[in-house]
Amino acid sequence: MNYFVIQDGGPVPRALVRVDGHREQKLAGTGEWADCAVLAAPEPGWTVTQVESHTFYDHVYEAMREARAGLPCVAVSSTTYLIDEFVNVTAVMRRRDGVEEWLGRENVWQAADPGGEVRLPISEEELERLQWIATRPSWFVVRETNGRVHAVVRKIPSAEEAYTRDLRWEPSDLLGREDLRIEEVHRAETALEQIELEVYRERNRGPDETEYFTVEGRSYYPRDVFCVIRRTSAGEEVHAGASGWVPSELLAEVEQGWHVFYRHRAVSAEEAGAVIAARSGRRSFLLLDAPGELPLPLAVVRVDGEREEAFTRDLAWGPSTLLTRTAEQPGVRVEEIPPAFEVSRLFMMSTRIRHERQGSEWPHDGHWYFAFFTSQAAALDLTNVLWLHRTEAGRTGIGDDYHGDGGWRSTRWALEDYDRGKRDEEYLPVSPDEARRLMKLLDAR
Repeated sequence: MNYFVIQDGGPVPRALVRVDGHREQKLAGTGEWADCAVLAAPEPGWTVTQVESHTFYDHVYEAMREARAGLPCVAVSSTTYLIDEFVNVTAVMRRRDGVEEWLGRENVWQAADPGGEVRLPISEEELERLQWIATRPSWFVVRETNGRVHAVVRKIPSAEEAYTRDLRWEPSDLLGREDLRIEEVHRAETALEQIELEVYRERNRGPDETEYFTVEGRSYYPRDVFCVIRRTSAGEEVHAGASGWVPSELLAEVEQGWHVFYRHRAVSAEEAGAVIAARSGRRSFLLLDAPGELPLPLAVVRVDGEREEAFTRDLAWGPSTLLTRTAEQPGVRVEEIPPAFEVSRLFMMSTRIRHERQGSEWPHDGHWYFAFFTSQAAALDLTNVLWLHRTEAGRTGIGDDYHGDGGWRSTRWALEDYDRGKRDEEYLPVSPDEARRLMKLLDAR
């Protein structure tokens, strides 16, 4: 995300604009964002300045405070950052018969002002929502006698709300029901996701029991959908662009908790089709033939429209038809990965194969050789080498470095220092032949 402040010579900014990829939006109203094209055609006399996020949100706070003047309640936040989303609210204030009452981390309304300089006027409706951010409610999962999740309940002394199978929060008295099983929990995210998943599966399941799911990232940004999966009585398939539906087990692995960074959602056939139709640009897939959380791939496959290429266990890219032929290979499955994960999976694949070959296949002259790089992405091209390191064959301790100055020099560090995160560079095992070629490259620099 990039942030811009537009000035026209007045005391306050003319516009506050944020840009995410190709989407440009400006702050409007009391804290909403509207699509715009301000940066493409600024008026004469305007000054456009790109700023850091903390500076940008300081301006957003001042603009929202002015636009909201006169609203009856108040929200106190710990910072101006993301002030438009109200994610950092620490207290709220309401007026009853002209008297201010404050609700914060103590979970009870009281007269004492909790302090804090970042304050925004809010509406009564916003107060009802933000009180749950300002407080530390108790959470409960409410199940039916058969174990089915009935609702998730949050409670403070003055209020109780339930997120029900209608997929909305509403006033609740479920904690007093004797026909339901009630369990207090520390975190409710998993139960909330379970309710949504169950409800959407029931709504969207086809007459032939076919189901569609999207998978998205849970803890990295952006949290975009990166694959569509179809489950039928015959098994699970992922849509792989021009290759169509190919065998997969990703959904089953997500359900088993193997991929904690992923979240799946049940969607209708129409929604799945819309996501597939909207897909564009390069996509990445793993071809796998072994179970486990991090199996060694047969290949990493890139697809861009009709073009397909694969990085195989030969550690080289080449034209490919592997995805198309997956259905003909029993035991082979396909896993789509987010574009941001491609480099790390390529590096992991290269590292594992090279370590195996170093210990069993490559001839050696009494030494093992390693090449060092600035990053995992750089390591995927050996010509990006920074220096070489060698150890006694079969050992990974202290050895010698080669920087291109005609000789190997003893060093005081060991490969374990990198494995433990004590040093920043990345390294790969290289064969003696590769080491000799890279020595010549370093000499020529």
